[in-house]
Amino acid sequence: MEYSLEALGMVIREHREAKVPKTTQDDLGTRAGYKKGAGVSISRIESGLTRPGSDRFEDIAVALGLSTSQLEAAAAKRTLELAQERGGPRDGAGAASGEGRIKDRVKRIQQEVERRTGLITELGDAFNTAHDRARDDFFMKFVEIAQGINGATPPDPVDLQDDDAADDAQAQAKYRLRSTSYGVGYALAGGAGGAVAGAAVGGAAAYATFVAAVSFGTASTGAAIGGLSGVAASNAALALLGGGTLAAGGAGVAGGLTLLAGIAAAPVLLLAVGGLVWMVKRNRKQQQQLMEQLNDADAEIAGSQRSFEALVDILRRAAETLEYVAVHGGHALTRWERRLAPRPRDWDSMSPGETQCYKDFIEVSAAQLAVVSINVQDLMASRGEAREKLIEFADEVLTQAQSTIESRV
Repeated sequence: MEYSLEALGMVIREHREAKVPKTTQDDLGTRAGYKKGAGVSISRIESGLTRPGSDRFEDIAVALGLSTSQLEAAAAKRTLELAQERGGPRDGAGAASGEGRIKDRVKRIQQEVERRTGLITELGDAFNTAHDRARDDFFMKFVEIAQGINGATPPDPVDLQDDDAADDAQAQAKYRLRSTSYGVGYALAGGAGGAVAGAAVGGAAAYATFVAAVSFGTASTGAAIGGLSGVAASNAALALLGGGTLAAGGAGVAGGLTLLAGIAAAPVLLLAVGGLVWMVKRNRKQQQQLMEQLNDADAEIAGSQRSFEALVDILRRAAETLEYVAVHGGHALTRWERRLAPRPRDWDSMSPGETQCYKDFIEVSAAQLAVVSINVQDLMASRGEAREKLIEFADEVLTQAQSTIESRV
């Protein structure tokens, strides 16, 4: 059952406010099982910024006195009502006939595509700025400082051997951060050959080289991370590499082109019918063809709405997290660097507080990389249950990454 996040948020808010006595967002969030920031979570849902996971969705419905099917049906109905209010397609040949009606549909489709493209471009630019700041002001700076520490203790691969490929998004996100942390710690401790030395020079290319080394142990041979095998080795490598991630290499969102692929299908369909749209006269077959193609464009827009809304939420949250890393992580790193001077330093000569900072910065770095490795291309291309799983996983990665970062810097 397709519905927009905007419509779902409106329905939830209306049912919440209709309760006697009136239920607050914090009350609803607590009843639905949210813990820290329960009210904020409900606020984001009611604002149409995110969709609750399947368990939370059911808990919210129950708290509102509804079944999940009733809540979904109400959201679907509201989605249709909003589309009609805004000039969307209506059932019946009469409502969809006439040159004026056809041109209105074409104009609406064009406007929606332009709206989506403009919003994603704006958010993509903000993400790129935050990504580059976090990369330059924290991540690469940490790599440079770590190069001056001799004999750092490498991470224990045993921590990664207990993965059973659980189908739970929370567990998968936790493992993503854990495996990425292992990769960063392994590379900094010297397991990545010359990748750290090369990365210390700085720049997007060096950043990409280091990220590759974090995944594969050595950027030159592509060998799997030393000490790992089987599922653990595969997951550690796949944690950071792969097409369609938020940050391709060291360049952030690559011009927005990959991200826009999923929402660009509608204009492609529109271009295909452009000739028919502007023909002065159309025979019955051409008229039918035109209507079918416009219906396809409308269906593509509706079908990708959930993915588009998820992408908007992911980009906003990712940019906020990376900006936090750039500011707070950068300041914490500067204070730590002052305490370490002069370098090089031997690991055994460092105080417990200094070594703990090193470990904390590895966790922050891992959380940073986990955020930029979210695979949005697959998310944009998927539908149904597969899409919901990807969205839930991305939400968990962003939530756990933010928590990890804020608890350490």
